[in-house]
Amino acid sequence: MSGATVSTHVLDVAAGKPAAGVPVTFGGRTVLTDDNGRISDLSGGEIAPGAHQLVVEVGRYFGTQPHLFETVTLELRIEEARHYHVPLLISPFSCSTYRGT
Repeated sequence: MSGATVSTHVLDVAAGKPAAGVPVTFGGRTVLTDDNGRISDLSGGEIAPGAHQLVVEVGRYFGTQPHLFETVTLELRIEEARHYHVPLLISPFSCSTYRGT
């Protein structure tokens, strides 16, 4: 399945800013979000069709600040050779995601 890519954008909605330096793992590859909370390509190459996990280590981002979640794991279904953008909105006690563009 050549041409499929996955990106993410992690936003700290409680602080009203991008979540920089958050470790995100996809396909066995871990990348940190940039200063704008983004990773433009998590795939690191060709993505096979099927289920894939996107694991976001939000506990490392929040550190010693009280928080509920250590990781947020999203199961993605890759079916087409297209771009999949998966934003994640986080706060110490909640999270939300959606398929972006």
